[in-house]
Amino acid sequence: MGVFKKPFLFSFITGLLLMTISYFFQPLMPFQSIAHRGASAYAPENTIASFEKAVELGFDYIELDVRFSKDGHLVVIHDANVKRTTDGKGFVGDLTVKEIKKLDAGSWFSSAYEGERIPLLNEVIERFSGQIGLLIEMKAPENQPRMTEVLAEMLNSCTQESKLVKNIKVQSFHVNELKKFHQLAPDIPAGILLSKQLDLFHLASYRSFASFLSVHHLLLSKSFVSQAELFGYDIYSWTVKKQYQFADMQRLGVHGIISDEEKRLPDSRLYALITPFLKGQDFLKTLLT
Repeated sequence: MGVFKKPFLFSFITGLLLMTISYFFQPLMPFQSIAHRGASAYAPENTIASFEKAVELGFDYIELDVRFSKDGHLVVIHDANVKRTTDGKGFVGDLTVKEIKKLDAGSWFSSAYEGERIPLLNEVIERFSGQIGLLIEMKAPENQPRMTEVLAEMLNSCTQESKLVKNIKVQSFHVNELKKFHQLAPDIPAGILLSKQLDLFHLASYRSFASFLSVHHLLLSKSFVSQAELFGYDIYSWTVKKQYQFADMQRLGVHGIISDEEKRLPDSRLYALITPFLKGQDFLKTLLT
């Protein structure tokens, strides 16, 4: 038993040291910072307050979600039901804008944000035009008739009237609706949200309507990023919630990082040394859940 343990322990320690050294010497690539539902670590998600905080912190983009109200307006909210982030209840699709605007979307986060309202997409565009980019996610467009068309019409109108924010992009998990959006608004960059990697066939076929891929950070690898870049995609990672993950994503060479907060911790030698242990803890948690 003792003979077995020592070689195993030596190999484990050697592997850990090599991983740490390799991690430390990989270059940190620049990236576009994308505020997840606004600066949602500091203010209630998908509200004007969280978007203003994102601007204040110097993010490059705001990531936000849109759903369709009962009376056909694009409402900025993540969940299909308003219960989690407001003092109301019911599905967004069953409520009119007048009803939605009565809801308090800030108190659940902090009493300091009492009275914060759910914004409409056109309000966000008008408020932040020229200040920061927008990354708009269509939530379940396949279940909301005409949502894709209304969004395309709105953004095309903004372009024609020169009111469009400096940078604006649209993404969705639903490939067919994203393809439809690209046909209706070809000048607006469109991207596919992924919870699994794509093979070469799909990387090639989706390139006709998608210019970027938003991928869960645990699924990303150097080889996948390199393959996607060969087809001309930009790669965004979602959603980074821990500081060491920023350096992980930078070392992979992603083009944008979607996160709740800005990168704060310096990439010090001490931090590089403890990072493998932090990653190991997260890996074990993933296996146990």
